[in-house]
Amino acid sequence: MTRGNLSMVCLMALAGVLAGCAAPRTVIETKIVAKPVVVHCTPALPKECMDAYAVDRVSEADSAVAINRAMQAELEQRRACEVRLRAALQGCADAKK
Repeated sequence: MTRGNLSMVCLMALAGVLAGCAAPRTVIETKIVAKPVVVHCTPALPKECMDAYAVDRVSEADSAVAINRAMQAELEQRRACEVRLRAALQGCADAKK
């Protein structure tokens, strides 16, 4: 290479480097997109829901009063179970936030 060609190559390289610097800057813009996302939560079954209910412990031979009391007791047991299950599910919902 001759001296003229070498200076021409250097000039072209310098022009290429400077042209790269003159390119428009890329602006990164962050946007928040609120989308509901399914998060699986499996709460543990409370022990109140695993116990045998009161009606399961009576037989057909028992008196009507005993069966009626067992049914009323089962209603209370099921309400207690429902309260515990709702609390567990609310804990899952709060954990997602």
